[in-house]
Amino acid sequence: MNPPDAWQRLAAAARRLPDDRDRSAPYGLAARVAAQALSGEAAPVSFWAQFSLRLSLRAMGVACALAVLATGVSYPTLVRLFSDGNGPAPTVAAAPSAASPESADVPAAAMPAADASTPSPSADDPVAELVDIVS
Repeated sequence: MNPPDAWQRLAAAARRLPDDRDRSAPYGLAARVAAQALSGEAAPVSFWAQFSLRLSLRAMGVACALAVLATGVSYPTLVRLFSDGNGPAPTVAAAPSAASPESADVPAAAMPAADASTPSPSADDPVAELVDIVS
């Protein structure tokens, strides 16, 4: 393998060479381009090129329609997953402690569940929420 400085020497030598190429357009190019543009005849298009263009445009239209349909069908789920949570928060009554005297006359069915006040671990993670919904 060549040492790394070999590339540096080659690049420096290439920068030192003068560029003596002819940069002008070939004689008559402007006339040929103008004549071809004004002739009005298009270049012939093969059957395969025309068929593939029409097929690809139709496929793109179908793909766009399916994307819009899928977004429309899943819109409620998307809104729920990606809402910023600025809406009204659900109210959860605080459960009375077991040591308080008024908790004795409250039936167990009227008390909220202990885990109702704590959010689920997937409350802030839309991907985990989506997995919970799907499963």
